[in-house]
Amino acid sequence: MAVDDALLTLCRPGQSPLTLRLFSFRPPCLSLGRFQPMPPDTFRESGLDVVRRPTGGRAVLHRRDVCYSVVAPADHSLVAGSILQSYGKIARALAEALAILGLPPLQEAAAQSRLPAADWCFEAMAPHELALDGAKLVGSAQLRRDGILLQQGSIRLASPGGEPSAPISLEEALGRRVSRREMASALVEGFGGAWGVAFRRGRLTAAEEQLAQRLERQKYANAAWTRRAAEAS
Repeated sequence: MAVDDALLTLCRPGQSPLTLRLFSFRPPCLSLGRFQPMPPDTFRESGLDVVRRPTGGRAVLHRRDVCYSVVAPADHSLVAGSILQSYGKIARALAEALAILGLPPLQEAAAQSRLPAADWCFEAMAPHELALDGAKLVGSAQLRRDGILLQQGSIRLASPGGEPSAPISLEEALGRRVSRREMASALVEGFGGAWGVAFRRGRLTAAEEQLAQRLERQKYANAAWTRRAAEAS
């Protein structure tokens, strides 16, 4: 989470370019939206790691999933427009990636005047999130700060267990296992094809790594900051 925040911060002065980042949580982890209440004691007692995302949204159990983040100037032609318009542009790139794996064309959820109440990300559909036969396949949340966009999301490779209502997974939808490597390759190809760009694999710069380490100490690994973020909701 600190890395995504660092990319977002450094994108504004042009020190970080448009970036598609792919990652997984090891060990399994529960991530909370920026202003979501702290988890119940049962999660703390289980020893499960808990982190708060810079983006909003609801709880996601990161087990057997691949996560993505997109960082770009909000006026960049590939993501420009309102929040819903940029959601749609990213959703179409995600849909192309999932089609590479063999899924049929996916539906984008329609805009709603009010989203259903839910504690878990995969329990409710937000506009432009992707669904197969009404079941949510990808959960996403977006933040805009100082003219820069950060969108984070989770794609379930297999059922994670541990949630009140387990979301559909790619394994169930395709009838076969999908490895993290296969999913990552499809995402790079799908985003590249949908957006007409050639992504090159890279490492964090020294500036990105140093800022990420500082943000980790100050925020994401700091229990006091995590509590304050929850209290601010």
